[in-house]
Amino acid sequence: MTASYRRSTEPLSPHLLLSMAHSPLSAPNDGRFPLLPWHLRRESIGSPNQRTVHFNRRHEPRHPTAAPDKAARTKDESVQPMTVADVMTRNVVSVSGATPVSEIANVLAGKRISAVPVVCAKGRLVGIVSEGDLIRRAEIGTERQRSWWHRILADVETEAAEYVRTHGRKARHVMTSRVVTATEDMTLADVADILEKQRLKRLPVVRGNRLVGIVSRSDLVKAVARHRAPLFADPPTDDVILRDLMERVKAATPSHQLINISVHQGNADIAGLVDSAAEREAFLVAVENTPGIRSIQDRMILRPRSVV
Repeated sequence: MTASYRRSTEPLSPHLLLSMAHSPLSAPNDGRFPLLPWHLRRESIGSPNQRTVHFNRRHEPRHPTAAPDKAARTKDESVQPMTVADVMTRNVVSVSGATPVSEIANVLAGKRISAVPVVCAKGRLVGIVSEGDLIRRAEIGTERQRSWWHRILADVETEAAEYVRTHGRKARHVMTSRVVTATEDMTLADVADILEKQRLKRLPVVRGNRLVGIVSRSDLVKAVARHRAPLFADPPTDDVILRDLMERVKAATPSHQLINISVHQGNADIAGLVDSAAEREAFLVAVENTPGIRSIQDRMILRPRSVV
């Protein structure tokens, strides 16, 4: 099927807007969102801010050899949250606590990695050395220079620990001992939250206390690159599409009450009032991402801002 794109500048039919507006807010779920309270109807009639976007999505069986009468797989049945085990790097380069700092620097540079886990003889994770742990080093003159009064007022234990980190020659001297870790069954959403909130680039993956892998930001990027939209044994019905679509639209923006959506043979019709171009785009993205949608009739109207 050939993809097409067209724009429409014809105003919404007043009869259509009024008929949609008369539907009660508590109407049963007939496949439409309630639309347009009475005080909003007049300002929406005749507005030219409309466009129509058509696109096509091929429906191919997930398993080409499946029986023709196999039921279509819905989003909830076919898509499971990806976990760390799906994307993590399993062959992890690691060092021991006695590994020289110079050797660690060579490993980071040679392997083009930004950190290396530190493990004991039994494979238990005891720390991690990252690029950030090596930028303040006496060898290259980058250790912190303290003023005399700062040295007098500073905590002795803190100053001693800082000296070990900048002058120590072994991994145990420079490593971060409190390591934030992940497990194999952790979802990528949880990993993304940790990486973002704690401003980390990678998480060692442990099973018990043993190191079994590492998951990094680049692994999440690779997962995005490999992602494909779910395929169905049979195209989903309009009812299935609409239920999925309504959930996506509700998640896209809280102002979905002013939007009316219907689906017929995979063709979505979306009309109503939006407060911004960003809100309109959020609705369109939600519809485009719904499996089974073949085309979109966009008849949303940008609500004029009131002048004070």
